[in-house]
Amino acid sequence: MKDAIIRCCKKEDEAGIVNVCYHSGYMGEDLDNKNIFNDVKLFGYLFCVYYVRYQTEHCFVAEDVKTKQIVGYILGALNTKKQKIDFYLKMSSKILSHVTTCTILKYPETLKSIMFFLIYGRPEKLPKNLFSEYPAHLHINILSEYQRYGIGAKLMEKFENHVRLNRVKGIHLQTTSENIKAISFYNKLGYQLISEHRIHLWRDIKHLRSLLLVKKMDNIYS
Repeated sequence: MKDAIIRCCKKEDEAGIVNVCYHSGYMGEDLDNKNIFNDVKLFGYLFCVYYVRYQTEHCFVAEDVKTKQIVGYILGALNTKKQKIDFYLKMSSKILSHVTTCTILKYPETLKSIMFFLIYGRPEKLPKNLFSEYPAHLHINILSEYQRYGIGAKLMEKFENHVRLNRVKGIHLQTTSENIKAISFYNKLGYQLISEHRIHLWRDIKHLRSLLLVKKMDNIYS
């Protein structure tokens, strides 16, 4: 049986978090050997590094009791509206620099995936009251061999309690129609679907929908 402790994130956890992100970031599955996005560093820049560096206090990790390896995480922010601006200010130059000096030269398949998204991706239409009613957001990933051991539920409980302590009244998150395990998991925890639309995220999947789920925080701590 796999056993892990849940603890606060530290900046030194970045490499372990990037590893989990890459090996569970393809709709809950491993990107390794799929040959569609081999640039691990860029993947981390896009999806997790920002939180480790600039939202550390709002993030938590699952650490294997025996090996001390990071096997899962929950990353998030309490004010998504501000976070989006902050991400652009702090990460866009890093991403652009990496793409132009590394991705273009070494990872043609990754460049194809990026171009696919830029060409076919459309601006997302979010509900008008999303950031006022559900200001916080989260991203949760767990290595496949550590799933179904209750680690995800513990991570969610830790983050939700953190949100309540900070008197934030709601959380939103996004997943995709292909991530069946995640949809069931979120529903069991009380997250409700409020919006969905077609997206072009991966060039090897034609019919993919983005799902937006939300949950109100009851019993906000005073």
